Amino acid sequence: MGNKSITNNPSNYRENLGLKLKFYRLGKYLSIEDIIFMTEISKSSIIKIEKGEAKNIDLYVEYAKSVQYPLETLIDFKIPLKPKKELSGERKEATRLTARIRENIVNSNFLKGGKTVADIKTELLRINAIDQLITSTAIAGVMRNLKQDELVKTGEKVGRKEVYYKA
Repeated sequence: MGNKSITNNPSNYRENLGLKLKFYRLGKYLSIEDIIFMTEISKSSIIKIEKGEAKNIDLYVEYAKSVQYPLETLIDFKIPLKPKKELSGERKEATRLTARIRENIVNSNFLKGGKTVADIKTELLRINAIDQLITSTAIAGVMRNLKQDELVKTGEKVGRKEVYYKA
């Protein structure tokens, strides 16, 4: 197995994983037909896996199970844990606000009985978790995201304002 340099490119990871899986298959004296039988994956897909051309991660997992390749060893690939693109400063600040809201509001009993965005902002200011510059609009955006992630839910409205509860 050649030692190719790894970049933050998924096709390189697939290619290296495919080579490892083939190496394991050959080390266990298994034929491609044996892998087909054990995985119910087509021959063309097995060949694509071994070349790193298959895009579906489930195929690699099934193949790995058939040759007892421990997927924890994917750390061997020294994949840099960096996304293709870094978040903007604005988005990083939004994640910090999300963290403060989750730690101080969602993971506490504060939402018991329901709270509006104004209530949440007042509490965050009271405990010095945010500064005065954080807008209610920013907090409302975080709360909508937390609702989408099913970490909070909404109930009745107070006027036009959503009331948030812990999910």
